[in-house]
Amino acid sequence: MSSAGPERAPPGLLAVLGALVLALVAFPLHAGAAGADTLESRTDAETGLSSWHWQGAGLSLELAQLLPAQTRAFFMGRGFGAEPAALVAEHCVFQAILRNTHPEAALDLDLGRWRSLTREGEHPLVLNRHWQEEWQTQEVTERARIAFRWALFPTEHRFEPGDWLMGMLVSDHAPGTRFDLQLQWEAGGTAHEKRLDGLECAPPEAP
Repeated sequence: MSSAGPERAPPGLLAVLGALVLALVAFPLHAGAAGADTLESRTDAETGLSSWHWQGAGLSLELAQLLPAQTRAFFMGRGFGAEPAALVAEHCVFQAILRNTHPEAALDLDLGRWRSLTREGEHPLVLNRHWQEEWQTQEVTERARIAFRWALFPTEHRFEPGDWLMGMLVSDHAPGTRFDLQLQWEAGGTAHEKRLDGLECAPPEAP
């Protein structure tokens, strides 16, 4: 992982937070090589939760469902009260791992350009800046706000070849919602887009 970036966590903190979330999911995300431009999915036989993996044009993305109860417990463990933790858990939350698989070019990411697509239309992701404004109105402690910032995937980041990051992605959908995800990124200065069809938010309760 690179050591620079606009929203980098202190050394090791993001990895620790990510490991805790993966433990909540109760099964590991697979890092196997998918065929180029192929969206792979699987459902864990024990938990009933689903994960997806896609890679192409220098980008590898893995997504795993997080149950509302898992999200709520995670943030309460980071110093959040029950009410603000429940607010996050009302949304569609995924654990994500993103990697730059390009052998030479840097990859530039801006989640502000990503969109989730449903029958109701196009929706931006719910990014850290939105949540931080919300936490100020609810008087969430500074320590909890910092932990939240590093738990979420950074809004903007540059990945050098081989770099990867782990964090949460939040969409403004209710648990159980089916949607498509429109990705945008740049690799070596070349713009790319990809639509991942048939994703699904975790159900309200464990299957």
